Amino acid sequence: MVKSCLVVYLLILISLLYSTPVFAEPSLNVSVKPDKIKQGDIILITVKAEPGKDNISGSLFNKPIRFYTEAGTDYYSALAGVDMETEEGQYPLSLSLKDDKGAEIKKDYGIEVISAGFGKQELTVPKEKAEPDEETLKRIKLEEEEIAKIWGIITEGHLWQGNFILPVEGELSEDFGLRRIINGEPRKPHSGVDISASGGAPISAANHGRVIFTGEHFFSGKSIVIDHGLGLFSMYFHLSDILVKEGQPIKKGEVIGKVGSTGRATGPHLHWGMRLNGARVNPASLLDKREK
Repeated sequence: MVKSCLVVYLLILISLLYSTPVFAEPSLNVSVKPDKIKQGDIILITVKAEPGKDNISGSLFNKPIRFYTEAGTDYYSALAGVDMETEEGQYPLSLSLKDDKGAEIKKDYGIEVISAGFGKQELTVPKEKAEPDEETLKRIKLEEEEIAKIWGIITEGHLWQGNFILPVEGELSEDFGLRRIINGEPRKPHSGVDISASGGAPISAANHGRVIFTGEHFFSGKSIVIDHGLGLFSMYFHLSDILVKEGQPIKKGEVIGKVGSTGRATGPHLHWGMRLNGARVNPASLLDKREK
């Protein structure tokens, strides 16, 4: 009797083992660069997946991450921007991968942002140069609003190809994020990098894209903004000449203007800036980005 009960028990156990599915803990093969993420950095996120069969989405800093893929590859990539004034600390990176059969994997990862150690510079200048008159202030406000509208434009698909290049030959400054204090009053941090070059030197597009703005503003002088797709924009300020038109497609390395000192500038140089999903990021962090 005991033996027969034991046999029945074993048969039931075997039946349960073969009829009950075994679920492995879902995982994603994710890579995040750089290893140490600083204020103003551009983060490269890659996810191993099968383009065409898998659909991936995500968010960071409460903003969507827009993934793209290259033909013939087996991974997705995305660029995410850490604004220069993001507070130090841990932030959740949320990812979701859904295959063509409807199966979905969701995962959260911790992203730690550390201080970039931005410097400060105290200057004393004549009052009339530090404090624009009422008419000029109105102009500045309108120009800021005009440029701010650009950052909300999202061109589907990435227009850039490969790594970005320096737009002009010259010494690249390390003044990104520098906080200037003029006549004792804190000013906005420097949201780009300055490249020293002689007046009239040719300026090239840092990568493929489309000219989305040309004009002349009080602070930035003659300016160009290029849309590289997926919320990524590059800016070129203080030009002496603009050689492109709005809406014009641009190739990496194509000459778009000449170095000058227009706007609020003390001498010829190029102010090179970047925005990614509205975040003010250091353009130099794109110069050595590898997509895998």
